[in-house]
Amino acid sequence: MKDNYCATCIRKAVWFTIWASLLLALLQSLVGFVAGSKACLAIAIQSAANIITAASVLITQKVSSKDADEHFPFGYGKAEYVAAGFTCIVFSVVTLAVTWSAVEQFMQSPMASLDFSPFLVAVASIIGNEIIYHYLRCVALHAKSPSIMANAWASRADSYASGVVAVCSLGAWWGLSRLDGVATLIVAALIIKVLYGVFIEAIQGLLDKSVNDKYGDIIENTAMTVPGVIMLRRLKTLRTGRTIFAELEILVESGCSIKDAHGIGAQVREKLKAAVPELDDVVVTFRPGKSACKKNDFSGNEPIGDMI
Repeated sequence: MKDNYCATCIRKAVWFTIWASLLLALLQSLVGFVAGSKACLAIAIQSAANIITAASVLITQKVSSKDADEHFPFGYGKAEYVAAGFTCIVFSVVTLAVTWSAVEQFMQSPMASLDFSPFLVAVASIIGNEIIYHYLRCVALHAKSPSIMANAWASRADSYASGVVAVCSLGAWWGLSRLDGVATLIVAALIIKVLYGVFIEAIQGLLDKSVNDKYGDIIENTAMTVPGVIMLRRLKTLRTGRTIFAELEILVESGCSIKDAHGIGAQVREKLKAAVPELDDVVVTFRPGKSACKKNDFSGNEPIGDMI
């Protein structure tokens, strides 16, 4: 039920982004051509890039929602990281193009502008992109979607760019048109910094970076609540898109039978699935530890030896 709800929520968020970005792109382009504002045309390009990356999320969601099979036994969740990386690359290229345009404009003779419309459009773009950012971020956090989060940060980067356009428009209005180039270079650096963080996270996801730092404590504490578990000996975790996988080895009391040890492992598995909603699958193995239980606590079946 939760997966269906998240999928529906993601689709709504993506279509909201597409239509909102399309509206912003048309408005920014119109003012850019009418007022002769390169800055407005630059953020119009960024809004158009939003549409492209949002459309890629739709494709990604269809791929990542496919069930695991013999070719991809861990599922297709990593398509999320591919989409996140694609978003970063697209916006990096757009940002570099806008930066180059700003440098060219900076080298030209300054020209004053009496048109106030670019400033108004820039303010409207800031508001629009902030709404998109907060909406997508909320969806990404609840759905655990790296691709949606990447698009959210791309919208935040667009807000930065729109803020620069607002400042530059006022500068041109006051006869300080060279401010356009300086401010755009500063914001380009900020955008690249934001996208770099998202891109590194996508790379780490593709390389199976451990998420023990986030889930290790809750997994260990939950496992230790199961009677018969002496300690958690080893824990491996990785994130695959919106879900995580875990493999842990527990020490059980040395007097436990194989049957009872399997029962303890099953309890650990069930408790972990209940405690960590993002946990898609968990493998529990066990080894005998020092005896800490009464031998008559168990059924008397054959005691276990070292087991992996």
